[in-house]
Amino acid sequence: MGITVNALIIEDDASSVTLLKEFLRDFSYVQILGEASNIKDAEALIKTHNKVVDLIFMDIDLKGVNSLDLIKYVNPKTKVLFITAFPDFAVKAFEFNTIDYIVKPISFDRLKKALSRLDIVDEQHAEEETDRSYKANTKFGIDNMVLMNIDNEMKFVKIRDINYIEAKGNYTYVALNDNTSFTTYGLIKLWEDKLPSDDFFRVHRSTIVNLHNVLKIERGTYDTGILYLKGVDQPFEVSRNYFSIIKNKFKLTSTL
Repeated sequence: MGITVNALIIEDDASSVTLLKEFLRDFSYVQILGEASNIKDAEALIKTHNKVVDLIFMDIDLKGVNSLDLIKYVNPKTKVLFITAFPDFAVKAFEFNTIDYIVKPISFDRLKKALSRLDIVDEQHAEEETDRSYKANTKFGIDNMVLMNIDNEMKFVKIRDINYIEAKGNYTYVALNDNTSFTTYGLIKLWEDKLPSDDFFRVHRSTIVNLHNVLKIERGTYDTGILYLKGVDQPFEVSRNYFSIIKNKFKLTSTL
């Protein structure tokens, strides 16, 4: 193939490392540059190889310590494949260059599927395929967790806990049901593409709301709507186009 993917393994379970390396023998283009089993060594390993590493296999839990704090040291161009021992914990890394997550024990077929998302054949074509695959496989469910960079810390937010999202230029303001909020980088369209459409709806070019928290919708002027959301004093404007979609999609009565 003539292409090499330089990789690091950050994993504290020796048997998992052995199994991963055994499987990787069938993927000769993956070259392991180093391994680490604790946070301190992992940080040093990432910093040492930061300019040349293409992929990091990263266990989320390293000897009881959350490894997500290591993300801040990772080159933005480096891809991360998360590994977790919790089958019910769907890790969705929203802001990072994550190709997949694998639930232990690692299987060959699961690893093969994850590695198929790497840009290893034709860079431009592979990037397009990876993008389509990523979008198709990262549609959130209402009970999924999304990994966010909040105040320079990696934190998980449950999708159902999002009350509404507002566009702020190239950033989005995310308000939660408990009245806490944060601002994160990314266009609101990205949220719209990933959030479950049965639970969240875009009511304006700059606003997405959690449908479970809608108290009522009133008719506004010029075929627009006014939406009242639980926990929010100020109502939201529903633009004419989105108001029409809401009425058709949810079969609201003609009184609106």
